[in-house]
Amino acid sequence: MQGYIRFRNDADRRAQKSAADSRVRDARAREIELRNAVREGHLIEIDEAMAIVEQMTGLFRAETAGLPARVTRDLQFRKTIETALNDILERVADIAAERGRAVASARFASETVAANAARRVGGDEPHLSANGSNPGSA
Repeated sequence: MQGYIRFRNDADRRAQKSAADSRVRDARAREIELRNAVREGHLIEIDEAMAIVEQMTGLFRAETAGLPARVTRDLQFRKTIETALNDILERVADIAAERGRAVASARFASETVAANAARRVGGDEPHLSANGSNPGSA
């Protein structure tokens, strides 16, 4: 009976170790895939992407600011064009802010999941002594 219990405990320990090893291998493979994707130019940091979007929208806004004056000298028509441009830019800014909030919340959620997953390998399993039995047992 004791031999069976030892066999059973050893089999459980090996299964837990195998599962933990598998998770570590999967995580390493994922990390390598991400590094390769960054190196190949398929991925960039979210902060870098947001900076690029901000630069492009700033440039667009600066370029369109002078558009009414370039189109006409009629002040009333200029005002109409400025109003239409400002409406468009406001809608674009609203959509950009909405998408930015969505990205930030998704980023926060993934960081929370990563922080929760970054616990020690083996989780809350009991510590085992060197001989494979539970500590304190004889």
